[in-house]
Amino acid sequence: MDIPPQLIVSAERLALTGSTAVIHRPFRAGRLVRLRRGYYVKTSSWVEATPAQRFEWSAAAVGLAFEEPVFCGESAAVVLGVPTLRPPEFVDLASSSERITGRRPATFVVHGNSVLAEKARNAGNHPMRYVLRRNVQAVVSGHFSCTSPVQTVMDVMCTSSFSSALVVADGIARMLWQQGLLEQDARLIEHPGIASALDGIVADATKHRALRIASLAHPKAESAGESFSRAVIELLGFEQPLQQHTIVDSGRFVARTDFWWPEHSIAGEFDGKQKYADEDMRGDWTAEEIVYREKLREDSIRALGFTVVRWSWADLEQPGRLRQKLLRAGLRPQARPRL
Repeated sequence: MDIPPQLIVSAERLALTGSTAVIHRPFRAGRLVRLRRGYYVKTSSWVEATPAQRFEWSAAAVGLAFEEPVFCGESAAVVLGVPTLRPPEFVDLASSSERITGRRPATFVVHGNSVLAEKARNAGNHPMRYVLRRNVQAVVSGHFSCTSPVQTVMDVMCTSSFSSALVVADGIARMLWQQGLLEQDARLIEHPGIASALDGIVADATKHRALRIASLAHPKAESAGESFSRAVIELLGFEQPLQQHTIVDSGRFVARTDFWWPEHSIAGEFDGKQKYADEDMRGDWTAEEIVYREKLREDSIRALGFTVVRWSWADLEQPGRLRQKLLRAGLRPQARPRL
């Protein structure tokens, strides 16, 4: 993770101008949000930003404010550039001492009673928290340090929700594949470092859960939404589909599907993603053209006798909706252990 250009650092302004008045005046007037003492962003930027951007700004302020901090957990995943299901609630730093753990006092401040200032306060913030992590081997990612990819995914698989953990695990698997450390068709559990770390988990329930996630995670999931989809499919008890499957007809490319259940000839698509033979053409298409071509694409799949089922993020947030769609498509769940 790099230093966001939106982050205003008072020490830099002092060095350039010899004064911090250009920061303190607008801050007291409510035009700047203080993330930590010495680190600010424009109030309007904070309000307009996505939750992920606000987390990155908060994390960067923490990373710059402390000496040699090491991010851990889902915060480390963000620093590594790995997708998370949602922005972490806390900016987590690794601590080697039991005496230095837990949430730190809030440092987020917005002055004023303007509508914009109130919106900034309501947008929320990300307090800092120390988490006990002994024997950390830090790696550098961009401008900051964090736990290694293996330790990061192990931490997340052992502590985060099933869906959140699979999103990070898929992202780490994809990173390891890009680094040549994992085959594209392999599962995360096949990485030697992961397998060794899993063997070291003492608690049976935690180990079972982490094993299940590591056995599911692979490099082919291309987004947090696809990983979230697989997590919900798993929790609903349905068979796991193949991913990024290419459908051909007499040697002719027809489509590449997000998900594919080969025994049922069912294609699954998440969130209206477009997948065409010539991806570069898409930038020249209007929204209407994309919708039209997507319809033609699905009609081509159905013309081969296959079923197409499509779902959105809202269906994943309310799993009963996805369950009904998969049932209507012809899939049937099987009983599985609860997590």
